[in-house]
Amino acid sequence: MDALVAFDQKEKTTHNSHKFGFTLTSNNYGYWKAMISPFLVTNGLFAYVDGSIPCPPKTISTTPAPTEGRPNPEPVVTPNQQHSIWVANDAHIRMLILSTISESAFQHVQGITSRDLWLSLERAYAPHTASREYTLKTQLLRIEMKPDESSAAYLTRAQEYATALANIGEPMKEKDLVMLVISGLREEYNGLKSTALSRQLVFNELHALLADHEYMLKKNTPTLPPGSGLPCGCPTKQRCRLSVSAEQ
Repeated sequence: MDALVAFDQKEKTTHNSHKFGFTLTSNNYGYWKAMISPFLVTNGLFAYVDGSIPCPPKTISTTPAPTEGRPNPEPVVTPNQQHSIWVANDAHIRMLILSTISESAFQHVQGITSRDLWLSLERAYAPHTASREYTLKTQLLRIEMKPDESSAAYLTRAQEYATALANIGEPMKEKDLVMLVISGLREEYNGLKSTALSRQLVFNELHALLADHEYMLKKNTPTLPPGSGLPCGCPTKQRCRLSVSAEQ
């Protein structure tokens, strides 16, 4: 491994000047990881996090060459400067990661190195267990749009399940994700389902497609002026209980 060099003040200032517009919470681990990983890689910091640059030993033991008076010299132990540099660099990286964590996420912070921190957050928010995998896959297979849910909220929920699966190493094929999401749409989207399924859409295209359909549904829904319904205000030709009670 090449000799380590301590981050200088200019590098630290550059790292610290990058401000993320969000913090890690229990609901956005996939997004958080997708944003912070490239930042660490681009700045040459990720090798500390993934263990590619391990911590050097604290001391170095060297044995002097034997001499006539000392045929078997004792090893000489000296402090390892590379260890000090690594500890300082790693502490800086750990501080950068900590600056992107919300107060509620601090309960999952463990260890003393940046890798310890990274793995503790991964265990907390992306545990790869059989039960976790089963739960996420079941949620996606049975996903349905709620009665009062907007298309944007519905797609966000589906994306969160898919991202969580990818985080544990079980990504779902995009075409399967698209089919499941379309199948789970409410009845008012039935006219769109066959058209959407016949096209080879990617997931991101669903946002605009559903938003346009949602807009047309609202635009074509007739609205009655106030007072045009029954005495109770109900815009229907059927008599409701309030109007019957008023007549009595």
